[in-house]
Amino acid sequence: MTSKAESESVVTEYEAGLLRISLDRPASGNAVTPGLIADLMGAVAEAEDPAVRAVLIAGSGANFCAGADLRHFAGKLDRVADELQEMATGFHAMLERLYRLSKPVVAAVQGNAIGAGFGLALAADLVIAGKSARFSTGYARLGLSADAGVSWFLTQALGPRQAGALLMTARFLAAEEARSLGLVDDVVEDDALAAAAETAARAFAEGPGGAYAAIKLLTRAARGNDLPAQLALEEAHVVRLARDPAVATAMAAMLKPRG
Repeated sequence: MTSKAESESVVTEYEAGLLRISLDRPASGNAVTPGLIADLMGAVAEAEDPAVRAVLIAGSGANFCAGADLRHFAGKLDRVADELQEMATGFHAMLERLYRLSKPVVAAVQGNAIGAGFGLALAADLVIAGKSARFSTGYARLGLSADAGVSWFLTQALGPRQAGALLMTARFLAAEEARSLGLVDDVVEDDALAAAAETAARAFAEGPGGAYAAIKLLTRAARGNDLPAQLALEEAHVVRLARDPAVATAMAAMLKPRG
């Protein structure tokens, strides 16, 4: 069964376990507005449906997401802090729900991923970028620090010194440099991005969902666990998953003589 829904800023399409979420403000570089945040929250709520086994997030047009839409603040410059707080609160609530999903999330990044766009990409489990993609924190160029989880994701991946340097300089990272830092998992030709991301997301949708959910839980718990606690958690999940008859079936297939 295939279903498609369009809101003002986001298009969702469900097909055979895969939910595609596309930011749909191409003329603005898919820049973030309160409307886009609300639409993304609705899309993430849709992704929480048990029928959804994997999620693919992309942006329409030339850019993934150019960060906050500064035009939203026109005529409101006397209350920038209040407007920014409202947007950050909404975006953060959406991002937490996205990050908590028990199913794999793939981000397909083309063009610019700046500020909140960078954070949205970093919240995914697998990031595939086109060769022309560029990533930047962006905030310091406006005299700001960070939001959208960017400081947390970068510090987890790179450590505080390197994360701080990227936030302070707000420089752009090319796709290959982002991959070398471990922020991007694969870089493909721009015209191959959509197909590569679809293939990866489809493979997750057709894969062992229980194992993926446990892997997400284990890798995130490892940040706070000591080794004994992590070993106990590993044992509990691997034994629980092994009770599924599909595991024995997979092992039997691997044990068959080949050739």
